[in-house]
Amino acid sequence: MFAPFWLLGIAALVGAVWHMIHFAIVHARAHAASHAPTTPFLSRRVAWHELSPDARHHLKRALIAFGAFFGLCAGAIVVGVVAAFVMRA
Repeated sequence: MFAPFWLLGIAALVGAVWHMIHFAIVHARAHAASHAPTTPFLSRRVAWHELSPDARHHLKRALIAFGAFFGLCAGAIVVGVVAAFVMRA
């Protein structure tokens, strides 16, 4: 019953990690080539519009995959609760 959620969740998590690794690589290469600005003094991160298009692509896909993973986890919990109520009755 939970195998589809488990398999899809693991696939989404692997995809998210893959895209975050590639985001870090792409952003580091752009920063080394002086294409990405350094972070401002009072800020901890670079703004979205200051990222390169390739870095934005990988960051966006990573956030989508993390969202899919958490959505699948929530769906599995809901299915578990519903199944527990159905089997109890």
